[in-house]
Amino acid sequence: MPNALAAVPPVSAAVRAYGTTSTPAGDFSTMVGDAARASLNTLRQAEVTSARGVAGAADVQEVVQAAASAELTVQTMTQLRDKVLGAYMDVLRMAV
Repeated sequence: MPNALAAVPPVSAAVRAYGTTSTPAGDFSTMVGDAARASLNTLRQAEVTSARGVAGAADVQEVVQAAASAELTVQTMTQLRDKVLGAYMDVLRMAV
């Protein structure tokens, strides 16, 4: 059977860009854990870059890019948290 993702160029490009495989890496909890670790790594990298910027060892552009990346990560995680809590509340309100 041919690779289904190879037939869709945008998906194939995204798979190659992010270094993932076309097979699922695991279950939902693994995916969420990996996303949380990646978010934490982004925030840590932004913190390190900011500290280097304060010390004068990093370019202003690097600091701004790291801060923007951290801001986007925090906004994304906040929206995901809100969606998960909203879904949980909807499940609680369901009549059984």
